[in-house]
Amino acid sequence: MLRLIQCEFLKLKRKRLFQAAFLTTFIMPVLYSLLLSDSSFDDLMSVIREENGFLLLIPLTVVLAANLFFEEHDYDTLKNLMCVPVTKGRLTMAKLFVLLIFDIAYEAAGYMIAAAMSVISGIRLEEAGQQLILTLATGVLLWAASMPCIFIVVWCNKSYIISVIIAFAYVTLNYILRINDSFLMVPAGLNLPTFLPVPMIFRWLYQFHSIENVGEVLAEFYERFQPYFISGPLVFTVLLSEAAVCIALIIQVYKKQDV
Repeated sequence: MLRLIQCEFLKLKRKRLFQAAFLTTFIMPVLYSLLLSDSSFDDLMSVIREENGFLLLIPLTVVLAANLFFEEHDYDTLKNLMCVPVTKGRLTMAKLFVLLIFDIAYEAAGYMIAAAMSVISGIRLEEAGQQLILTLATGVLLWAASMPCIFIVVWCNKSYIISVIIAFAYVTLNYILRINDSFLMVPAGLNLPTFLPVPMIFRWLYQFHSIENVGEVLAEFYERFQPYFISGPLVFTVLLSEAAVCIALIIQVYKKQDV
């Protein structure tokens, strides 16, 4: 299994798409720093975890997943892998584990960029340890949040263009619901908002935001939102359970596809 993961990672690492995707982690924090001169380390890290994560990392993960899953079909090499023999189940798990590594590394790179920019700008690295833990944990949760979309892409078994459309439709829907009170101001339980990945991550992350000098509007929102925060164990339980179901479905669909 380790050899499979290494092979999948090396294949991805050689691709220009992977290199370009990884460089996008610079975009949000640099723009934020240029636009706002009075930003704090907490503000920069919020941008890394939320804007970078919700708007960039999830679609990148889905597009890279499409690349990994479609590559063998495009180059007609899947038959050779089946003769090794390598089962499609193990091949699927290797590809998804590589995506997990990518997501965590992407968030970690964002953390280092934000820390470097803070040092250069003379911004104090307040609660740097907690920020690092939150950022790495967010990488895992964003990987889990991508699984439903990856399942749809594998199930459709279409071109990369269709995969990109599906990814951005999924991200747009989740991002809109993330700022909708109807999906935020709801107690955790057996209801739809509890099972929506991005709003759930937001409901967990927002409790760690600093509310000093945020203004009356954001302070009032925080006060209204506070009763609906969710705990770390709950968000990990829900999202990783959903991811496990999606992974099982991905394996079944991938097995049934023609070699």
